[in-house]
Amino acid sequence: MTTTIKIRNIGPIREADLSLNKINVFMGQQSSGKSTIAKIISYCTWVEKDVATSQSLKTYQDNRHYFIEQLESFHKLKGYFKNQNRYISFQSDVVKIEYSDKQFSIDWTNRYAYQRSKLSYIPSERNMIILPEVKKVTFDSTNIRSFMFDWFDEKKNYSKENTLSILNLDLEYYYDENSDEDHILHKQNGELYDILLSNASSGLQSITPLIATIDYLTNGFYSKDENISFELLEEKIRKTNQILVEELILKKYSDENTETGKEKMDIINEKLIAKDEQVLRLVEEYDKVRKMLFSAHDTLFIIEEPEQNLFPKTQRDLVYYLLNKCVDNERNHRLTITTHSPYILYALNNCMIGKIVFDKMDDEDKSLVVCKSALINPDDVSIYQIEKGKLVKIQQEDGLIGSNYFDEEMKELMDDYYTFLKYYDDDGA
Repeated sequence: MTTTIKIRNIGPIREADLSLNKINVFMGQQSSGKSTIAKIISYCTWVEKDVATSQSLKTYQDNRHYFIEQLESFHKLKGYFKNQNRYISFQSDVVKIEYSDKQFSIDWTNRYAYQRSKLSYIPSERNMIILPEVKKVTFDSTNIRSFMFDWFDEKKNYSKENTLSILNLDLEYYYDENSDEDHILHKQNGELYDILLSNASSGLQSITPLIATIDYLTNGFYSKDENISFELLEEKIRKTNQILVEELILKKYSDENTETGKEKMDIINEKLIAKDEQVLRLVEEYDKVRKMLFSAHDTLFIIEEPEQNLFPKTQRDLVYYLLNKCVDNERNHRLTITTHSPYILYALNNCMIGKIVFDKMDDEDKSLVVCKSALINPDDVSIYQIEKGKLVKIQQEDGLIGSNYFDEEMKELMDDYYTFLKYYDDDGA
């Protein structure tokens, strides 16, 4: 089942209907609603994880305002829910959520279908987290605070002996745990410079935590035997275990004519001791479900404005890096991006058309292709533009962004130039 989302009259968004793909891109002007959509996707996905790992809808069902209050505060969306006829719908393999002006409902689609994902929301304010002063500031529970604490944990994996390359910029990042400082090693004219990240350019301050997060959550995070985050407290695990045992064993193992849970459990314990095959199979089934709920299988990245403070060529290389890391045959990593930049779209289009034609190319041309490690099937990509509050898909039937779209965007940018050009002759007079 595909995860579907519908949004009506939330902030600047009038109407948005979409099915989440492996790669989702939202293009639009400032304040058009790109981040509003991304934040709702992020939050509903988090709610799905929250109820699946606790195996309980109670918190949300007991207080119909809880869902929207948490969305408003965590993603800083206060004031976005004043429109009439506001509506959010989220439906996945696991859960169905509906919110409107006066009603809220949440129910299971299949409570055992959940495969735990690591959710990483990378906000546009990411530059600030590298400043030394930020550790002295108290933050409310928001997406910035969440990303900041993830960053504090992730950067410990990169030392002077194990540096992180920043794309192909001849730059390496490392964290000095003794001084609690972030460093950039810069190779220039045969010299190696070691500077503090907080003294580096705004582009480096933006891209470094982004690259570190992507690298760790597609690589090092999954090399651990257990990648359970701190949020899963022991009490929550014990509670979930109890519920799962009741669902998978007490309800399914129904061949005994007993009425109480205790009587059934006594019988099951006896059969466990006797190594009864049916009960052992159910315990094995329970263990599989437990692993689905508590061990992350993939990462969902939601990135605001990856192009922030970056040169166009670096924007291109960043897209290639993101796709190379996220289009993983072993894991179903997913990527959602909000952007203002046509260069992000150009780079993504390169990767899609490359996937279509690469096998037809001769070896010489193949050797010239920069994005060969980031090719992606257009069917796995959905690209939208927000126009007057409505979500519009801008891909052609083959999945590519048409040249007419880029031409129209460039024409709008160059209108004044073409007007002036009519009066300009070769000598500039």
